[in-house]
Amino acid sequence: MRVQFILMSILFCQTSYSQSKKDVIKDKIKSIKVVTTVYKNEIQTQIPEIFERYAPNGDVIEKIEYDKEGKVKSHEAFVYNKKGDVAEELIYDETANLKKKKISTYASDGVKTEENRFDGTGKLLERETYTYNANGDRTIELTFNIKGELIKKAFILYDKKGLKTEKKTMDPKDKLLEVKKYTYEF
Repeated sequence: MRVQFILMSILFCQTSYSQSKKDVIKDKIKSIKVVTTVYKNEIQTQIPEIFERYAPNGDVIEKIEYDKEGKVKSHEAFVYNKKGDVAEELIYDETANLKKKKISTYASDGVKTEENRFDGTGKLLERETYTYNANGDRTIELTFNIKGELIKKAFILYDKKGLKTEKKTMDPKDKLLEVKKYTYEF
């Protein structure tokens, strides 16, 4: 029994990988679906894990992740601009109804400058703008409500290597809301 488990684990580990963008393009893969078949009391049950749909250029245009029972955990779709940046992100609920939509704007150099967030009906919820340092690292995130009023701001710090070390989020009156620290092991 133990040997069978080890062999099954090895086989599963070798076959459970996602395809590279290069392979998706080369092999003209339209979608990938990963399904686990569980055997219990001589009854087999298939449980979906993930589904990805691809554009001809290899970009992921739809991604559905499932929980351990096979229920939809997350469902997203993506629209790309001509430069290959995600211009729209659509977020669906477990019954495939549009829940949220994000539309991103980019500068000519490909740097994301703004993200507008909408509910499922298309109503604007908030807008976030981004500022970058000379190295191209995002340093400031400002979030505004539908009236254009600042509702929160985040400052991102980097070390000498250009690695993100901290993100401080504050309300409009500079009251600290959250600090996220990043540590690296080399």
